[in-house]
Amino acid sequence: MEKAVTDLLCSNTIFNGLNKQQVEAVLPCMLKSIQEYRPEECVYDKGDDVPGLGIVLDGDFVIIDNNKVTSSIEKNGILGEAIIFSSAGSNEYRVIAGGKAKILFLSRDFFLQPCAKNCKSREVHMEIIGNMLRFLGDRTALLNKKISYLSAPDLKTKIAMYLCELYETTHSTSFTMPLNRDRLAEFFSVARPSLSRELIGLKNQGIIDFHRSSVSIIDLTELYSIAQN
Repeated sequence: MEKAVTDLLCSNTIFNGLNKQQVEAVLPCMLKSIQEYRPEECVYDKGDDVPGLGIVLDGDFVIIDNNKVTSSIEKNGILGEAIIFSSAGSNEYRVIAGGKAKILFLSRDFFLQPCAKNCKSREVHMEIIGNMLRFLGDRTALLNKKISYLSAPDLKTKIAMYLCELYETTHSTSFTMPLNRDRLAEFFSVARPSLSRELIGLKNQGIIDFHRSSVSIIDLTELYSIAQN
């Protein structure tokens, strides 16, 4: 395995707490494939079987549900975790590459049954499975948060809740939004001009400043006040 790939995996949630030697030792037990994608190429579509648990090695990917962008996954992000462990067995959304990109797929069976390779990394296996369970728990909590701000009374409140969530995630008042303006508008099911108008309004009020997808929160107290509307 390339050193750059191993270095990236060591910083991934699934391999948290493991060193490079441990990651290299356990990869043969769980690696399914590494796939490269062209811009706009589909990884898998609605109804398709998911090839495995994906870790984005390079580029970014867009999740589309009912012809609307719901989220994006960037480098070192995790893809397909909800589907491969569900009883449905097939995918409910479309995943496409935002540009030239690469995914490492891990075998579903690694997480669901004892290793068939009779290896000597049992403790490492259990640590990875524990990391996976913690990740799924954190992801469920995050989805519950998303449901709360998507049910907000108006677009301004939704934007404020979204920015507050990013602040809590990054622990910084300056960050880059994971979704660009077009994708964020689709995520909120509004026209881009409506989204831009609300962002400009927040900027004119001295609550935030922004340039493209980069945002700085100027008045955090007021932003939270709007989010709790």
